[in-house]
Amino acid sequence: MQAANPLLYHTLAELKVKLIAAKFSVCTREWNRFDFVPEYNKFYFICEGTGWIRIDGKLYQPEPGQLFFAPAGALQSYSAAGGPPFTMYWCHFTSNIGFNPLFRSMGVPNITNVQDCEAILAHFRQLIDHRGQDHPSSLMKVQSALFEIMACYMDSALMESAIEVEPLSINKLMDTIRYIDANLDKEISIPELSQTAHFHPNYFIRFFKTHLGMSPMRYIQERRIEKAKELLGDFSLTINEVAHTTGFNDASHFSTSFKKHSGITPSDYRKLYQGGTKLVSRRK
Repeated sequence: MQAANPLLYHTLAELKVKLIAAKFSVCTREWNRFDFVPEYNKFYFICEGTGWIRIDGKLYQPEPGQLFFAPAGALQSYSAAGGPPFTMYWCHFTSNIGFNPLFRSMGVPNITNVQDCEAILAHFRQLIDHRGQDHPSSLMKVQSALFEIMACYMDSALMESAIEVEPLSINKLMDTIRYIDANLDKEISIPELSQTAHFHPNYFIRFFKTHLGMSPMRYIQERRIEKAKELLGDFSLTINEVAHTTGFNDASHFSTSFKKHSGITPSDYRKLYQGGTKLVSRRK
């Protein structure tokens, strides 16, 4: 096992997840959907059958015994193939971390071979058995199983990839990310961020985009929206308070930016959150 990557370690240490759906499915030949960008992450554990999945233009054909991760925010398509369709366990979940730009920039693979299939099966069954139950321990068991699946995926993916980034650069990037997260309610400029990293502004932009796959300003915007989604789950806060806490000048600007990013307004998102986001549970 390779040493922990500082950026991954810092990011995953802050990870929070919320299960949306979990199921065992025997897919049909009509199992398909094309060119969509989900707001939730997905795990597929393939038991039998064939099919294909495309993530950001890259085609995959998962095989039995493989665990596939499809991150939120990535352009996706999937379909059954010529042989028997997939039989698989799957789950959908949201997170406070945008995995797609992080994993893509660092070379973490979407698909990995599972070393202990029985353990993965047990974790998925725990998700399915306890999802939606009212018992006080059920939520803890769901969280535990979801983190175990993520841990199995990360262990296998990191063993199969060669993620090597110069430590000093990663420390500077981590300092910048911490600075952004601590100041989401304020105006943040490129000169300000480049000074935090001790880089020239032009070099800083290239450096940031190389490691995170997007410009600093786009990253700030996405972190503000991610933080806003988290705060919208706190019903003691008004929409205006969420807007100001995440750096938007007013509720109108916040609503426009949120809808452009998420497809719905903050008020509608809060209603979905309150209702358990059941609209997406029909998709696999």
